[in-house]
Amino acid sequence: MRRPGRGPQDPPSTQRLPYTPDMLPDVAHYEARAPKSAWWWAIVAGSLVLLVAAVAVAAVLLARTGA
Repeated sequence: MRRPGRGPQDPPSTQRLPYTPDMLPDVAHYEARAPKSAWWWAIVAGSLVLLVAAVAVAAVLLARTGA
C-alpha cells in the first residue's frame, strides 16, 4: 500500500536527513613543504657531462702526443 505524498524517486526505506556540514570533526591543517627544485639535477648532470668530455679530450691529446 502506498502512502500519499511519497514520490517515485523515494523508495520506502529512504529517510531524508537535514544536511549539516559540520557532522565530522575538524581536521588539523598542516603546512605543505615547498616542492624541491629540479635544477640541481641539471647542474649535477651537466657537470658530469663536462667532466667526461674533459677526460675524453685529455685522453685524445695524450694519445696524439705519445704516438
